[in-house]
Amino acid sequence: MVAKLIKIMLLFFLLSQFSNGSQLKCNHCSGIIKKKYIIFESKNYHERCYQNFIQLKCDFCFEVIDDIYTEMENQKFHKNCYINNILEKCDICLKPLEGEFLIDFWKNKYHSYHQGKLPSCDSCNRLISKRLTKGGYEIDKNREVCSICFSSIINKKEQIENLDMEVRGILKMVGITGLPKVPITLVVDQKELESYSNQRNPNMKGFTYHNKTMLKGMKIREETHIYILSNMHSVAFKAVLAHELLHVYLFLNDYTLPSDIREGFCNLGSQLIFTTTNTNLSNYFLNSMYQNKDPDYGIGFLKMNKVLEEQGWKQLLKRLGSIK
Repeated sequence: MVAKLIKIMLLFFLLSQFSNGSQLKCNHCSGIIKKKYIIFESKNYHERCYQNFIQLKCDFCFEVIDDIYTEMENQKFHKNCYINNILEKCDICLKPLEGEFLIDFWKNKYHSYHQGKLPSCDSCNRLISKRLTKGGYEIDKNREVCSICFSSIINKKEQIENLDMEVRGILKMVGITGLPKVPITLVVDQKELESYSNQRNPNMKGFTYHNKTMLKGMKIREETHIYILSNMHSVAFKAVLAHELLHVYLFLNDYTLPSDIREGFCNLGSQLIFTTTNTNLSNYFLNSMYQNKDPDYGIGFLKMNKVLEEQGWKQLLKRLGSIK
């Protein structure tokens, strides 16, 4: 939130009649005052000197200021000139932003009351409106996507294969290799995703099902399936897929880790996608990750990211099972 602190000043002067024999001098031209004169801020002026050189004028319309005015950055404005022409305008309704207002990640400025009235994009979190996003689309009763993000959403099976190859290629560059081919299914909504995972998490975007059959201490059968929420932006989809493929990596190598280490490690995959993509949207997602206060997905991620920064991917993977 930003608060505008405006200096409001009241201008007044005294028109006086010269009434004694003493000689007054104008504080502007130093000439002798013989007739009516103006006293302003304890100084004396010829009427003409005052009107031409001393009297305040609006720095917007250049007309005389003779009432309450607003001063900002050494400039003075009529109150209405300031409100209508100088004060920043709301990017949603174009009305002046008086008092406190909100600034989002995208540098859009708007009245705080719009936040409670307009839906936000499920991908970029912009408020969906005609001026900010040229409208948007309803995905389901709980999700809407703005027109900026809509053209990049993933909602078809045939879109998945190339993205899967791209994500695996990025993971391979840091040493995540040998991942088996895993079926990936797009799910319609949060409710369906929760039914596959048997978990209630409103922030869940993906889930990896894994089941293995053991016989006499040996693994004889293993089943893995990735489920990802549909209608996400392609950048978000790839980040979720990277997270889930790191779960596959943990299953493949029989790691049993504390939840904060497990989810924090898998979120390193999402971070890798965002840093590799390096767009404004991926930077928005990165910023959200760093601000996440969840014990596993937020704090756990920051913990694992610190290990990564100190040791690099090679050492992190080598000692993953011993990190606490």
